[in-house]
Amino acid sequence: MKLFIFIYAMGRFDMDPSWSETGDRYLIKLFRDYVFHQVDENGVPVVDMVHVLTCMNKLDAGLDEKIMLMSRDEQSCLIVSYKEIKNCIIASFRDLSSGRK
Repeated sequence: MKLFIFIYAMGRFDMDPSWSETGDRYLIKLFRDYVFHQVDENGVPVVDMVHVLTCMNKLDAGLDEKIMLMSRDEQSCLIVSYKEIKNCIIASFRDLSSGRK
């Protein structure tokens, strides 16, 4: 959870606004939207703590369970496991803490 927050809070690295829009970080951004930015069929935000806690627990455990992540414009989707997302978070945090892009 701490690594996820660090990456999310950075948003950009070395003053590069596209840092969070590429590679592993884009997948993390889609996961953040999946967990924290749910909306109903009318576009009204849904606050579902059970969903948030369930997703974060599955992420922490690195489950092989697959989920579908969709871009905000709904033009692309990725099917990934919690394990893959966890590995992306670890790799992105490693890049962030070592100063690599």
